[in-house]
Amino acid sequence: MKEWFSLDKLKSFGMNKLVICLLIGVFLLVLCIPTGSGKEKKEESIIGTNETESCTDMENLEQRLQEMLEKVQGVGRVEVMITTTGEYNQIEGVVVVAEGGNTPQVRQDIVETAQALFPIAAHKIKVCKMVE
Repeated sequence: MKEWFSLDKLKSFGMNKLVICLLIGVFLLVLCIPTGSGKEKKEESIIGTNETESCTDMENLEQRLQEMLEKVQGVGRVEVMITTTGEYNQIEGVVVVAEGGNTPQVRQDIVETAQALFPIAAHKIKVCKMVE
């Protein structure tokens, strides 16, 4: 170890090269130090925007599914709730409350419609009869 840092080796390496290496090292250290001030605020605002947009997107999906299901024979009035999970808003489940939700054929039509629109398994779709 002493051989690497001997005074003779440093002199032969050259003072200019040594100063350049030290400056490069300091520059790299400065780049690695997190500041945290502006970057965090920017990320927070982006996250907030994404949450708002995803909430609006889910409301739009729910509204569109509701409108579609109300056009199916025997379904009647409908209320829809879609739940998501993860960062990419993958659909986790769908709940449909429908006036005709007690009829087996209507239930099947609702489940098949939701499956046609969303990549979701049938057991993640719950159909209930609406209280009159």
